[in-house]
Amino acid sequence: MDLSDRVSPQEKYLIAAEDARVSGDSAKAIASYENLVKILPDDPDVQYALARLYEDSGSFDKARVYYQNLLARDPKNLDALLHMGWVENRIDNPQGSLDYLNRGFTLAVQLGNDEEKAAILDAVGNSYQHLNKLDDAIRNYQESLDVKRRLDDNRGIAETLNWLAEAQQFAGKSEQALKSYQEAIRLRRMVGDKTGLGGNLLDLGNFYESIGKYDEALSSAKEALPLLRETGDRQNEGICLNNIGWIYLDKADYENAMTYFQQALDLRQKFGSAADVADTTYNLGEAFSRTGQYNQGMDYYLKALDLWREAGDKRGAAFASFGLGRVFQYQGRYGAAVTSEEDALKSWREINERGFWLPEIQAACGNALTLIGRGDDAQKNLDEALGLARELKNNPLVARILNFQGDRLFYHGDFQSARGLFEQASQVAAKTTDREQILLAKFNVAKVAVKEGRSQEAIKTLKPLAEEADRLGLKYLAVDSSIYLAEALLDSKDYSHARQQLEDSLRASDKLGLQALLAKSHYFLAEALRRGGSQSEAAHHYAEARRILDDIQKEAHSDEVLKRNDLATIYQEAARWQNPKT
Repeated sequence: MDLSDRVSPQEKYLIAAEDARVSGDSAKAIASYENLVKILPDDPDVQYALARLYEDSGSFDKARVYYQNLLARDPKNLDALLHMGWVENRIDNPQGSLDYLNRGFTLAVQLGNDEEKAAILDAVGNSYQHLNKLDDAIRNYQESLDVKRRLDDNRGIAETLNWLAEAQQFAGKSEQALKSYQEAIRLRRMVGDKTGLGGNLLDLGNFYESIGKYDEALSSAKEALPLLRETGDRQNEGICLNNIGWIYLDKADYENAMTYFQQALDLRQKFGSAADVADTTYNLGEAFSRTGQYNQGMDYYLKALDLWREAGDKRGAAFASFGLGRVFQYQGRYGAAVTSEEDALKSWREINERGFWLPEIQAACGNALTLIGRGDDAQKNLDEALGLARELKNNPLVARILNFQGDRLFYHGDFQSARGLFEQASQVAAKTTDREQILLAKFNVAKVAVKEGRSQEAIKTLKPLAEEADRLGLKYLAVDSSIYLAEALLDSKDYSHARQQLEDSLRASDKLGLQALLAKSHYFLAEALRRGGSQSEAAHHYAEARRILDDIQKEAHSDEVLKRNDLATIYQEAARWQNPKT
């Protein structure tokens, strides 16, 4: 670089391009190679280098154009055939990728080129993985491993083991996946490959996160981060920061989650693709939503949705619908929630991707159906999601779905059966470090105790639970716990403390926009006032409870929502006591 002023423009651009490439500055490298293409429009090496840069930076359409140009000139260009296969996979066209890869494989066999043969087998495995043909994917990865072991290519073996581990993970073979990840990491350490080691540790962290082992996930990701920084791998550094933020989100450590997401967003806005920026934008929305800042959360979800749509990313658009649907659930906008979650599930099935997110999204869809009063429709989604979560051995997800299944029965009025599922959820959650699921399961067991008349037992659980949920930032759970605590106090004839509790929950649910909880707060405050002798003051709150429930019903476009056991009781009793003389 110091001497580049003394050479030709062609050499100057090449030096600048290579310097930017090895420094991890894809934007500068691309700009330099684009200048080189203008000078050397027919140079295949320059076109290939530019195509690889576009591919690695996520600009797949541009990469595709250059690979197609190379193949138009030389249909037997093995590297172009291989990378066209990878690009087709990355734009969700795995079937189309197999055409290029099969041509490349035949050519590699004819030429006796074992290195290319193994590389193409990896890409074929990836195609089958996208097609959800996991047995075929695993077979191709294992064939690639056989070739690489024969060549004594330890770096290549580690790379394939990482692909194999991911396929084994999606196939529900968690123990085999862990062994593959660990062997890949051992080989990376042995050969001193810091770049590869950082990437493998990142993937191992993803694996641990997907099975709910958050401490192990955090340890792997934090070991990867300095390696990625040292090697200048800006793209994976952004992914790693993003993943650490998500793990903290799982651990209900929202302050740290926000910090890492913001770092990831800053880096990705400089070095990442639009899809990368959308991922982290979505995650910031998730952090805001989980802490009760729903308007901010929705703003970030919508920004992410726009970015994903611009990038033609169906997977991302499904995430945005999923996130928006859960905000609508909190807000009591059950019609919008069902529409969003059904759109998310439909899109996810269209991209044919399994793994952790399918049962997560399917369970959210089932829960939305439960909340709108369609419990029978919800059951199939919840049962299927639970089976997949158990296959993945993801205890936090299993606990979440058991809680959803318990809610389905709870809102149907079957408290005894609901209690059994909530107790199962509590036992599973206790094996994890997921604070949200641990608290949610305890809350659900306690709310059944309230309905079954065990008020004193419920009070002992709900008071500290509401305080802890509020301290962690779990605002919806904190308010919901406070309302059930007040109901238990009412049943114990402690009207004064119940009234104080409900005045607080009314203010909080109104501020947060939690319409169903606001209706409940008005109703139980009316009950506390009436039972305490303030009938005239109670009438206003009974009327408000019914008005809010009428609005919820209108938005849902369904009479079923007011047949939920909790809401039906409020609606009927509020009508009874609103005008007792009539």
